[in-house]
Amino acid sequence: MTKKQKEVNEHPPKKKMEEKTSIQDPPGLLARLGFFWMIPAFFNGNRRDLEEYDLIAAKSMYDSKIVGDKLERVWYEEEFRAKAAGKKPSFLKALIKAFGWSYLPGGLMQLAAEAIRTGTPLLFAQLLSYWQVDSTMTAQTASYYAGGVIVANWVAAFCNHHGNLFCQQFGMKLRIATSSLMFRKVMVMNNGALGGTTVGKIVNILSNDLLRFDLALLFLHYVWIIPLQYAAVLYLGYLQAGYSAFVGLAALLIIAIPIQSGLSRLIAKVRFRTAEKTDDRVKTMSEVINGIQVIKMYAWEIPFQKVISKKRSLELKEVRIATILKTVFLGFLMFTERTALFIAILVYILLGNTMSASVIYPLQQFMNTTSVKVTLILPLVLSFTAEMRVTIKRVEEFLAFEDRPDLVASQAGSQLHFPRRKSERPVSALSYRLTTDDFLDPSNGFAPHDKKFRRSVSQLDDVAVDVRDVSASWTNDPNMQALKNITLRIRKGKLCAIIGSVGCGKSSFLQLLLKELSPSSGSVSIYGSLSYACQEAWLFPATVRDNILFGLPYIPSKYKTVCKVCALEKDFKQFPFSDQTLVGERGVSLSGGQRARINLARAVYREADIYLLDDPLSAVDANVGRQLFEGCINGYLRGRTRVLVTHQIHFLKAADYIIILNEGKIENMGTYQELIKSGRDLTRFLSEDKEKDKDSISLSAKSEDKANLFKRSISRVSESEEQPEFKAQVAVAEERQSGSLRLEVIAAYFLSGNSVCYVLFTVGVVLAATAAAGSADYWVSNWTNEMARHEEEVGIDTDGGLDEQVGRFTTRQYLIVHGCIVSVLILLVNVRVLPFVQLCIASSRKLHNNMFSVMLRGIMRFFDTSSSGRILNRFTKDIGAVDEILPRTLLDVFQIYSTLGAILTLNAIALYWTLIPSAVLITIFGIFVKIYLNAAQSIKRLEGTTKSPVFGLVTSSLNGISTIRSCGAQKKLIDDFDRHQNLHTAAWNGFLGGGATFGFYLDTLCCIYLATIVFVFLYVDFGGAIAIGSVGLAVTQSLTLTTMLQHGARMLVEFLAQLTSVERVLEYSRIDTETNLFEGQVATPNMWPSQGRIVFQNVNMRYAPDEAPILKNLNITVESGWKVGVVGRTGAGKSSLISALFRFAFLDGTVTIDGLDTSLIARQDLRTKISIIPQEPVLFSATIRYNLDPFNVYSDDDLWRALEQVDMKSAIPSLDFLVTEGGSNFSVGQRQLMCLARAVLRSNKILIMDEATANVDPQTDNFIQKTIRSKFASCTVLTIAHRLNTIMDSDCVLVMDSGEVAEFDYPYHLLSDPNSRLSSMVRETGDSNMARLFQIAKDAYFQSNLKENAS
Repeated sequence: MTKKQKEVNEHPPKKKMEEKTSIQDPPGLLARLGFFWMIPAFFNGNRRDLEEYDLIAAKSMYDSKIVGDKLERVWYEEEFRAKAAGKKPSFLKALIKAFGWSYLPGGLMQLAAEAIRTGTPLLFAQLLSYWQVDSTMTAQTASYYAGGVIVANWVAAFCNHHGNLFCQQFGMKLRIATSSLMFRKVMVMNNGALGGTTVGKIVNILSNDLLRFDLALLFLHYVWIIPLQYAAVLYLGYLQAGYSAFVGLAALLIIAIPIQSGLSRLIAKVRFRTAEKTDDRVKTMSEVINGIQVIKMYAWEIPFQKVISKKRSLELKEVRIATILKTVFLGFLMFTERTALFIAILVYILLGNTMSASVIYPLQQFMNTTSVKVTLILPLVLSFTAEMRVTIKRVEEFLAFEDRPDLVASQAGSQLHFPRRKSERPVSALSYRLTTDDFLDPSNGFAPHDKKFRRSVSQLDDVAVDVRDVSASWTNDPNMQALKNITLRIRKGKLCAIIGSVGCGKSSFLQLLLKELSPSSGSVSIYGSLSYACQEAWLFPATVRDNILFGLPYIPSKYKTVCKVCALEKDFKQFPFSDQTLVGERGVSLSGGQRARINLARAVYREADIYLLDDPLSAVDANVGRQLFEGCINGYLRGRTRVLVTHQIHFLKAADYIIILNEGKIENMGTYQELIKSGRDLTRFLSEDKEKDKDSISLSAKSEDKANLFKRSISRVSESEEQPEFKAQVAVAEERQSGSLRLEVIAAYFLSGNSVCYVLFTVGVVLAATAAAGSADYWVSNWTNEMARHEEEVGIDTDGGLDEQVGRFTTRQYLIVHGCIVSVLILLVNVRVLPFVQLCIASSRKLHNNMFSVMLRGIMRFFDTSSSGRILNRFTKDIGAVDEILPRTLLDVFQIYSTLGAILTLNAIALYWTLIPSAVLITIFGIFVKIYLNAAQSIKRLEGTTKSPVFGLVTSSLNGISTIRSCGAQKKLIDDFDRHQNLHTAAWNGFLGGGATFGFYLDTLCCIYLATIVFVFLYVDFGGAIAIGSVGLAVTQSLTLTTMLQHGARMLVEFLAQLTSVERVLEYSRIDTETNLFEGQVATPNMWPSQGRIVFQNVNMRYAPDEAPILKNLNITVESGWKVGVVGRTGAGKSSLISALFRFAFLDGTVTIDGLDTSLIARQDLRTKISIIPQEPVLFSATIRYNLDPFNVYSDDDLWRALEQVDMKSAIPSLDFLVTEGGSNFSVGQRQLMCLARAVLRSNKILIMDEATANVDPQTDNFIQKTIRSKFASCTVLTIAHRLNTIMDSDCVLVMDSGEVAEFDYPYHLLSDPNSRLSSMVRETGDSNMARLFQIAKDAYFQSNLKENAS
């Protein structure tokens, strides 16, 4: 839902325009009965593009929250009963129990329609007898029969459309309820289960699998309607043609049923395999989208294109089989009825009867009635139901994942009314016990999400956290323990710091306290509520303010205070809409430090007893770090219990308690003084700065005063500082095409991967099959006419033998020709399968590969402004439609429209008069289609764009699940999900309603056409020129025409609507791409760069051509082999400098490396020559080998050597060890070391480190610095750092401010000037530290001078 709509929902509308942003109320009874409710959409859709405010809300019975609540309650009951009985819970049973009865009305309406249609041929037979030679019927009686036929057809149409719409809406209801239940499940799954599933799989189930509900439930009732109808038709056919009718209808069943049931079973198996392959592709796609910047930095586009291409080929192999099976299925419609009719006629004649129109045509109609059901509806029911069973199985598997017991207890508490779950918790959670749930502030607007857990020990008044003998594993493998025998108490109101080397279990300990990691032994007691700031800042696509409040009420004074202590005020002034600025997904529009501080502000804004802060200071510079520590952690939060994981060891002195972790165990703990006395433990971390913290008395001694002073200063935020209030920035709507679907989209689909000749050949084969079908119908008509003439000449009593001469042929010859035509028809129908499937699969492959390769080459701006939900929507739902739905509708359209042509031709042959009403019918039909098409496409495009926020929310929630649960914000997100779903439901319901409305009015038009034809035959005197066979043919074909036109129009529109998926795929094949990506204007020299000298000359950089420059007038020269430190406040433009070097944005001015202008060479070459350790380390779910070397350039020895050099060898069992999604089986610090290993492997002349050591402990930092100094001694190194000690021995320091160069000189020169910016930054770290840093800079300066003089 857009921001505007959100506002409308929350505040009563005041202005006229605001009213327009809300969708309209559901229609009344009369509007629904006559299908009038969709007419405004048709009207508006033909004048302009439809917008969200044109949508009409579905009835409350389809509301996501209502149906989700109902299904959730029933599912919990089903789970409880199944566990009690020792069985697996059945999702199908839950669905039937929750919604089963509400499906019945649709079936009754469909039954009524079929009953009327089945009886109509009887009236028709009576009407036909009026034209027989010896008929005594009056014209008036005949007109009554004619009127009966027409009214019956109209009533059947009315019941049919209402029944179909009802069943489609029921399918929609099941999809909505299941989606809602799945999202709720995501909110309560334990961490092990979340690791076992992937974003790709969940998005694929939501986008593709659940679509089977919409498809299967439309015709599911026919499973019981068809046998009833069949029995009736058998009886009526027997009255008309005796036992030969039995033979014909039996032949129909024998031809259709066994093959179809076999095919449907096959389709189900193929569907399951396809779904698994799609999951795999979408999972990788999701990773590619999230890690696109890293892929571009490493110039890894080609290996990823190969990976996706390979996965896509495996998926298409299954799609090809499925399409072949479905095409064979559809072919049955063409020949089953005609084959059965041939058999019936053959038997009828062999039994000694005479061929006559009044027997054959009604029999043909009965056959037609049942054959459509048996050969079109039944296969659809069988194949869709088989696919739906696969979907139900996949959803069941997902729902079977283990939950976090505490969350399920609170979620289900309000739902169930019988004992549950307490006795069935898994062993791992026995250490927790539920007690009161009153600690959460009710003003938060949340139900208590996270009941307090205590052990049955006497509670100590001053203990906040009590952990006893806890061991815990992420994998439930006792040999892979993340924490081992942890025992500790944290006292209330104290600051507890946790330190340790990379991968020692610091974050795991916080996850244990959050109950995300279950203890395998021991007990955890937490006394109070929790608030948590995660290590990798998690932001969701909304405004900065929404990210901080995260569902809590906005209290201006408190909010401003929190923003001030989190040092965000200055950033708000930089943002275009202050704190109402939208952050892109994952906060792409913000710097790393801004993300970290907004993440911290969210945790601080929540009222809690215990604050868990996972390394919040690593992404900010020293100055801001000190502000955050003194103002926020040890100021604003003073008096609360704080557990701080940190690598910033100069803050340790202010901590009340320090815990040192090593390999999952507590190595030592105590106060700062106690640890210093114990000697060995802290010295490891403080080795480089024993003196560093003398000055830190400012932290402990002055902390009290500072905190009080701070509180006083922030309690009176002066009026002059008041920020102007901004309206929330509105998200840019997802781009969608407008107007009618252009021909080039249709052409692009056919010609993607196919030549014009091949397309024409395929169309020719399909048309040939239709021509054969038309020939069979014409032959029967011709034969009947000859028979009628023969009867007139000879009299009724003909001998009826096989050798009787009827016109030009004998009966035997008529039968032989008829049999041959049917055989050719069967042959042609099955010959067309392979060329047709090849056409569709080639198009699918080309469209996907094109879109993916263009997206990979897209400019970074595209990824910054498009959410992953939008992009994934294209690769799941739209590609799914192109793969699976489009071929079926395309073949239907071919089949039906060629049959329509045949019908009109046959009508014209029978009686050219029918051409006049037919021409009128086709003209009006064309107008109807055009009106409907414009509206339907517009609604379908809206349906496409309203689906993206649903996927976006799922991916974003999975990334930040710990934060969401620690905040108790599950209910807020579930409400958001339901709101997004409801908007999508309005669009989907409009699409379904549009189809039903169109069909109903089209049927009404066809009834008028039929009436015209029949009454022309009745009342216009043709002077005996009409043969009864011609009347029979004309009326039979007109009846078929009405059915065909209606189905054909729906299929045409469905086809064109599915083509909007092609249109959306093509949109992404036309995004702006990077110029000179693979080929530059000049060839890259072989040994370039040999020196690594970088020159920025008058460089201005923008992220978009129409925006203000981020980097302004940059003029810097970095000499070969220099080590340059880049510092500056968060948001000063440090990371933008890297973007400029890698040419990710729009540059004015020149950047040269070794004298070569980087704009002239291929960007791929440029990027492969620069090694980078990015700010956010990204690993992909593949082997370690692939993560280090996707091109397979290096040997295993090289890879092991690189891992050894970055101290990661011991953490990796083998090079084929699989990294889980997002690298979650490694700590953040370990991921950064893996990125360093990539850089070591490449050994380029230029290395860039973007805060590469932010998430590692000082010891590992030292190790990395040594590695860089030895491995990259002769290289040019640019280091963006917040730890000033890492850059003090640099050759130069570049101080950035607001995108400009503030200072660029030797660190010694800058520190010698007390007024320099670097001096003021160093001063922030304390006097003794300043002296030490000054000494490092001085030593490095004189040492480099000595070297220069010596050389």
